[in-house]
Amino acid sequence: MHVPVMLGECLEYLDVRPEGVYLDATAGLGGHTAAIAERLTTGIAIANDRDADSLALARANTEALAGRIRYHRGSFSELRTALADNGIAKVDGLLADLGVSRYQLTEPERGFSFMADGPLDMRMDRSQEQTAADLVNFAAEQELADLIYEYGEERRSRKIARAILRARPIHSTAQ
Repeated sequence: MHVPVMLGECLEYLDVRPEGVYLDATAGLGGHTAAIAERLTTGIAIANDRDADSLALARANTEALAGRIRYHRGSFSELRTALADNGIAKVDGLLADLGVSRYQLTEPERGFSFMADGPLDMRMDRSQEQTAADLVNFAAEQELADLIYEYGEERRSRKIARAILRARPIHSTAQ
C-alpha cells in the first residue's frame, strides 16, 4: 500500500478548494494526486511525472477519480506545457515531492537499489538513452571524479574514480 509523504500537511497548506486547479508536479504513484482529487467537485488536478512507469501506476491507482485528473508525462521544464495542453493559465496550488520514489528505489530493474541486484540503470526517465552503466563505463576518470565530488560531495572522488576505472566493466548494482 502506498502512503504519501506528509499527506495531512500537504493538504492543509494547499487548502484545496472544490473548484480549484492543482498541479502535482511529481505524481509518483498518485497518492497526493488522489487526495487532492477527492476534495474536488468541478476542479481538476494535473498529475505530472517524468517517469512513464510511475505515471502509469498513478493512473491505475487513481482510476476511480480519473474524471477529475489530467495526466502529463514530462519534466519540470515542461510544466507549462502540461497546463497549456489542458487550457489552464494558472493554478490554485502546486505540490512537488522532490524525494526519490520508493517504487524506484525498491524495484531492482530500475537500478537504484543496493539491496537487490539489478542492471546499473538509475534513469528517472527511461526514455533517456544514457544509463548509469554508460556513465561509469565510458566517462573519463576526471569527469567521474568531478561528478562524484560535485554531486556526491565526496572529498575522495579521485580515488573512487580510479577504483571505478579498475573495476570496469560495471553492469549491475551489486558490482
